[in-house]
Amino acid sequence: MAIAIVLVGEDALMPVVTVQIPAGSLDPVQKSELIARITDAVVEVEKAEAIRPYVYVIVDETSRDGYGLAGTPVDVTLAKAAQR
Repeated sequence: MAIAIVLVGEDALMPVVTVQIPAGSLDPVQKSELIARITDAVVEVEKAEAIRPYVYVIVDETSRDGYGLAGTPVDVTLAKAAQR
């Protein structure tokens, strides 16, 4: 997960949170819940309810063969784990 704070104007901050997940791993209801909870967390950490309308959460779905773990594509790692 990446979090950026974008300066808009002289004083306005716009938090942008990017979450990368495997494509198809969450249904629309789960993505909505994820976005809501991340927004809640940013507002809580910033201690500023006023920023809620400006919190952007981007859910970036990456194909399963687009991930790697310990030098091996995740789809290969998961296939090996399933064989155990």
